[in-house]
Amino acid sequence: MKNTINLFKKHYIYFVLLIFWVVSMAISPFFRTTSTFSSIFIGAVPIVLIGFAQNIVVIGQGFDLSVGSVASLATCIASVLMGYNQILAILVILAVCALIGFINGVGVTKFKINPFIMTLGMMFIVNGVSLILRPSPGGFIPESLKNILLFRARGFAVGPLLIIVIAGLLGNYLLKKRSLGRMIYAVGSDPVSARMSGVNVDRIKIYIFILSSIVSGIAGIFIASRISSGNATAGAGYLFDSFIVVFMGGTLVTGGVGDFSGTIAASLIIASLVSIIQFLDISSWYQYIVKGVILVIVSGIQIYFYNKRRKLNE
Repeated sequence: MKNTINLFKKHYIYFVLLIFWVVSMAISPFFRTTSTFSSIFIGAVPIVLIGFAQNIVVIGQGFDLSVGSVASLATCIASVLMGYNQILAILVILAVCALIGFINGVGVTKFKINPFIMTLGMMFIVNGVSLILRPSPGGFIPESLKNILLFRARGFAVGPLLIIVIAGLLGNYLLKKRSLGRMIYAVGSDPVSARMSGVNVDRIKIYIFILSSIVSGIAGIFIASRISSGNATAGAGYLFDSFIVVFMGGTLVTGGVGDFSGTIAASLIIASLVSIIQFLDISSWYQYIVKGVILVIVSGIQIYFYNKRRKLNE
């Protein structure tokens, strides 16, 4: 019985996902089709990737408000360069994203700029560059790239599902098995103690922001394939989603606690929420209300129990 309770506590978000799917299937027959789940997985990929980008920053006791803008910039670069050389375009995207992350990290660590202010400023800068590259949606995204990333077998979106699985495996491996992941947790839990233990806190934080931007850029490549164009605002909505799935998945807003598994399940819930709202013919604007309520409730519960636990330890 105790093991069952511990299992539920650790993976509660997957039980929530299962219940959400069962209820949705009961409400709408359209939710029971393979095409629906294909749409869910396709919609979940950018949320999963940008959610991971936000996840590692939050675990490291920070925030990154530029993740959605970086994804948008990636779509714009892809739409400009993909027509010349796909590999070159991808390398340029990754290099530019790494540079953005490096600047964020240096600003936060060396110049002591608050992460909120630093990444907010970077968000505006990146938005401006994206609009210069692609004032209106357009450009060229090759069919070969779309066929790979959106690969379907008998109508089912196998490619997006594989991307989610691979992202989950690699993300959890990085956070749980690699020394970088352990140092990210150490920095997020107590940067002073981490520094006294020999951890180069500034370097780890720079790595965190670089990795966050690179993963956001990869999400942008997928978004470009999905919408078949570059769009300077394509990733804007994913910033809000990234915070929702990170906190809903169990990562504490105070840093140092969390994993990527919960973020994946939460991403699938948010992607499913969009589908069920469409099937019930409810205005899409209501999804923002629901997401906002979820974010406030989850964050409030986290802070309440964190403060309560801290008082007990004092």
